[in-house]
Amino acid sequence: MATLQKRKSRGHNYWSIVESRRVNGKPRPVILEYLGSAATLLKRLKGGIPKKVRSYSHGLVAVMLNIAEELQVVPSINRHIKGKQLRDGFTVGGSLLLAAIGRVCNPTSKRNWYGGWARYTSLSYLLRMSLSKLDSQHFWDQMEAFPLSAIHQVEEDILKVLIEKEGITLDTLLYDTSNFFTYIDSNNQRCSLAQRGRNKQKRMDLRQFGLLLLVSRDQIPLFHQVYQGNLSDKAVFKDNFQKILARFKAIAGSLENITLVFDQGNKSKKILKNVDQNIHFVGALSPYQHKDLIKEANNNLNIISVNNYELECYRLRTRIWELDLTCVVYISEKLRKGQIKGLEQDIKKISAKLHKWKENIQQPTKKGKKRSQEDLEKKIKLLTTGIPENLICWRLEHLQEDAFDLDFWVDKKEFDLLKDHKFGRRILITNQHGWSTKEIILAYWGQSKIENVFKRIKNPFHLALRPQYHWTDQKIEVHVFICLLALLLVMVASKRAREKVGFTGTPDALLEKLSAIRLATFIESHLQKTKGIYKTVYRLENMDPDIKVLAEGMGLSELKLKTKIPFSVYN
Repeated sequence: MATLQKRKSRGHNYWSIVESRRVNGKPRPVILEYLGSAATLLKRLKGGIPKKVRSYSHGLVAVMLNIAEELQVVPSINRHIKGKQLRDGFTVGGSLLLAAIGRVCNPTSKRNWYGGWARYTSLSYLLRMSLSKLDSQHFWDQMEAFPLSAIHQVEEDILKVLIEKEGITLDTLLYDTSNFFTYIDSNNQRCSLAQRGRNKQKRMDLRQFGLLLLVSRDQIPLFHQVYQGNLSDKAVFKDNFQKILARFKAIAGSLENITLVFDQGNKSKKILKNVDQNIHFVGALSPYQHKDLIKEANNNLNIISVNNYELECYRLRTRIWELDLTCVVYISEKLRKGQIKGLEQDIKKISAKLHKWKENIQQPTKKGKKRSQEDLEKKIKLLTTGIPENLICWRLEHLQEDAFDLDFWVDKKEFDLLKDHKFGRRILITNQHGWSTKEIILAYWGQSKIENVFKRIKNPFHLALRPQYHWTDQKIEVHVFICLLALLLVMVASKRAREKVGFTGTPDALLEKLSAIRLATFIESHLQKTKGIYKTVYRLENMDPDIKVLAEGMGLSELKLKTKIPFSVYN
């Protein structure tokens, strides 16, 4: 039964609603609601009407700040800044963290950071600092103050704290590269990173920079390197392999229990030999470079079950490029169907062009250079170089003058051979000889996780790395660091949501749900006209049941008075 209880403090009486409950077997008074003084209670009863009510997006920024505080992100950055780099009251580390949180919530330009996003969140409330002066010049100056030589050390410092607190699994690490096109002018000589190369988004007309990324099985970034956009994957892997090993040793202490997983485009004989001498690995080889191995596998396939999939595979221990390796050849039905569909599309395009040529060359030319059979044969061979040899057969027959008849067809026998005996094959290699075939395949399938990471940072709604709006090497590298810091915060939040509340959605879905947790601000009016500041009260808005469970699990059900992150030297 609840009762009213009076408590005297400094000569004033304060009231609470109290209920007696047993704590450790003994009755104890538990405060259900604090009512305040008699005057305050009277004001409540008379129903003071708020003068203003405002609502802010709260959950997502609060979670990001909580994680950043635990990982000591800002102190890790600030300790590498020479002197007291302070602008608009913010340290360099504080500004870079705010930029990272901006990439999480609403990737936008630095100019639009406050007006387009931050002013509609509870950041100012949580920091107890004004953010209105944080414009593009503020972020540019703070980014300029962050030395590139400190990036890898800051990453290591943050990761060491993260591994200690979160228990990140480091037994299998995933490696891959990608590139990002830019709108940097071709005549810009201040940027050496942005070069023209083979862009994965088909923007060959634009300059690009590359990004090497290493992540854990939880998709948490552990190492990155920005590189020139015209470098090959093999060159990048070779140039950075020792740096990767150094990062492993720094965060894990030993290489003994670590397995590196990488794709077939990152290796050569020399590179693979160096990897084999230093670390356990799972990689892939091109089936077109090892046709004898594919032929042997086709005659010895067995069926195994991997994650409820029935796979045809063949395993052997052999020497490849003078290395003792365990090799697994298996058939990926998804890859096989994709290759067949792609080949059918190529055949359709080539057939359409050949049919058009057939109509054109059946009549003699009236103007210009005369056709020759040799030139036509060269053009046809060039057109069919993009598909397997001998798949499209053709015959060119002279009619009259420079007119020819072209006949072409698809060799069905060759097409069936490709479908049944070549397509869908993957060759995996490893020096983990004690692993089962299933473990080797699952480790390689983990490569899809890092591919998802690159898709995530190319997502325009959350965590987008581009457009970067920077035109110098230093700014691009710091911008990438900010974006990957944002990715790290999100993946830690996703891991906690899975473990604490059983959240099964994607990281993007988690961000949307956290953004739906809002903070309401009530500015109360006085019963009588008075001078001074109006009282402000903060309350969380009512939430849907699933979001309420998420808020409680992520520690958002109780309002945090103020973050302890040292955004300013005065914190």
